[in-house]
Amino acid sequence: MTSKADVIRKWYEESWANPPSSNVDAAAKYFSDDYQGLDKDGNVISDKATIVGTTEKLMNAFKDFKGVLHDISEEGDSVIMTFHWEGTHTGDFDLSAMGMGVIPASGKRVETPESKSRFMVEGDQIVSSQPISGGFESLLAGIGVKPPSA
Repeated sequence: MTSKADVIRKWYEESWANPPSSNVDAAAKYFSDDYQGLDKDGNVISDKATIVGTTEKLMNAFKDFKGVLHDISEEGDSVIMTFHWEGTHTGDFDLSAMGMGVIPASGKRVETPESKSRFMVEGDQIVSSQPISGGFESLLAGIGVKPPSA
């Protein structure tokens, strides 16, 4: 039987096998149809279609984007992934679906601080994810963008 950590590890490995297409393909494969993206407070802020679409837009905006894995560990019923992101903001970043409009290419090189996210896994599917620290907000901060207030 595959462990929950193994599912996250496989998703990560497949995501970075041949970017940018592999990032979108892995998100479509590993995120369940009823996936819920949560904010730090546990509020649902996205679904599978949103995560797949945002991944595609992110990869278009950061041509050299990569996720650097630090650690994956099981903690109770969840999996904690520690990572950071890096890349250069070379293309427009369309965040209209998040109410942020299109962020013009800044040319800024970004390396986020170490980030942590919690994943819930059922079978071989990711059913939810929740940032613990850093993550997408750190990436936006690196290009000078503040997310809209909740």
